[in-house]
Amino acid sequence: MVQLHPVRVRTWDPEKVGEWLNKPVVNHTETKVEEEDITYPQLLGEFTGMPLDEDDYFASIYETMEEADGRLIRLSGKMNKHIEQDRLKALQDLFEMNRKENGLSASRIVAFLDGKGLLPRLKDAGLNRRIRLVMIDVLKAFQEQSGGSTVQSSFRRVATDLVKWTFNHIEPELIKLNLEKGLPGFLWYGDATESEKWFLKLAAAYGFHIVVYDPTGEKWFGKMAGEENLHSHSFQVNAEAPPPFPEEKPKRVGTVAYRATQEVDRLLHHDDSGLYKPFQFKSYVTHSIRLKTTIDEAFMLAKERAMVRPSFSVERGVVHIPVVFAKVMGIEKDRKRFWDNIHKLTEREDTKLVRSFPFIEERKGNQQFHYRAALDKNGKLDAEKMKKANWWRYSKLPDGVQTAIGAAIARHVEKPILLPQNGESFEDLQLYAFSQSMTLPDSVIQLIQLFDYPQFVPTLLFYNEEKDGELSRADANAIALVHSFGLDNIIINPQGHQDIERWVDTESFDVHWLDERSFNEPFQEPSVVRKFLGKWL
Repeated sequence: MVQLHPVRVRTWDPEKVGEWLNKPVVNHTETKVEEEDITYPQLLGEFTGMPLDEDDYFASIYETMEEADGRLIRLSGKMNKHIEQDRLKALQDLFEMNRKENGLSASRIVAFLDGKGLLPRLKDAGLNRRIRLVMIDVLKAFQEQSGGSTVQSSFRRVATDLVKWTFNHIEPELIKLNLEKGLPGFLWYGDATESEKWFLKLAAAYGFHIVVYDPTGEKWFGKMAGEENLHSHSFQVNAEAPPPFPEEKPKRVGTVAYRATQEVDRLLHHDDSGLYKPFQFKSYVTHSIRLKTTIDEAFMLAKERAMVRPSFSVERGVVHIPVVFAKVMGIEKDRKRFWDNIHKLTEREDTKLVRSFPFIEERKGNQQFHYRAALDKNGKLDAEKMKKANWWRYSKLPDGVQTAIGAAIARHVEKPILLPQNGESFEDLQLYAFSQSMTLPDSVIQLIQLFDYPQFVPTLLFYNEEKDGELSRADANAIALVHSFGLDNIIINPQGHQDIERWVDTESFDVHWLDERSFNEPFQEPSVVRKFLGKWL
């Protein structure tokens, strides 16, 4: 009767995983065989992130599998969900009994699984007993995590999947087990469902080696297996989403110069370097952080690069951009100083000056169908679903910019800073924010396209003389959306009147009161000399 005693391997070489797995277990110095008791080193390894060269990454995974010579079996994307009808019927009967009993313990459920032939029956009693003990431990752990109940639908779903996969993936390996070679390893790439994570935990607990490639760097396997038992290796970058796993080994075609350039980029232009290439983060999502400022700081910071502003950071595919969102009431007694501050912004190409209101057209029509079609399973807007829809207005933009706009719309709609109007429900408010966010003016879209996230932050500067119209709710929605995206907003009302306050929560922006109110203060254009020498003044 074989007794397996896996112990975590003390050290590992991430570049020689295949060779290590191909080495017979009896040849490892840590292996001890005492009659039928086998103590052997078990590898639980996790590769987080990806190198810069995607082809090289996947080629190395294929080479690891080749070097393992069949001892590293890829499970991701290949999980066999087949179950015999008689077993499925027996499982349904068991869970119906479980419901009537208001929840059996994990031990009793496994006893019934065994009695009903819902667990493998191997020739070796020791291997059989280990399956049952490990199944009890895993189901107990899942029961505790899910609130202590075995009657929940999630418990039933996970337990059913564990039974399927124990027959389909564990039993075949145990039937052909060569004790001198030892148990093989399972390879997992990318994300995993709840059931798949628990199956990997079960396989690891039984004694199989597990090697996980986690390109997004979420480290989910460590949370399942226990960080103290895990060896890990991190690559340079975390992918926003796992690239599809190629069904054939990629050919390595990078030149020496190409690889050298990639390495230099890794060393000099990583997320925390502060030394960024132009539009290095074009595929990243933006996330704004509002800076609470004085009036002087608002104009000063609006001229500063994002990366030198307080709290700027880049992590996991997201650029966190500190932004100015300020309302200026009145006008300064020192007119020269006041207009100098404004002209230093308006002379820049990435400042949009708005003097006429409304500056955006109100979108009519019920967009509820489009809104619901863009929701994910958790009821939140999905940027990728929006991008694929035929009503998406930003499809001509680069893919990364579209994703960033979609993510900003999703945040803006989930937690709108717009105020509800005339008894409007929260759902109606969300629908309004979604509908109006589909019609940003071309001039604003151009600012977003000019925006190299760590560099100078585009500014929307509103000078509201109240001469030809009022700042509308659609205007306010556009301002709130570009604020969420990561652009600066400065609104000036020289008369000291409320405008955006009618539509947007005043807790969302800074309000600065200046010395005077002016009821006839037209926008002052910069002088010819200033226009000519503007950037040096």
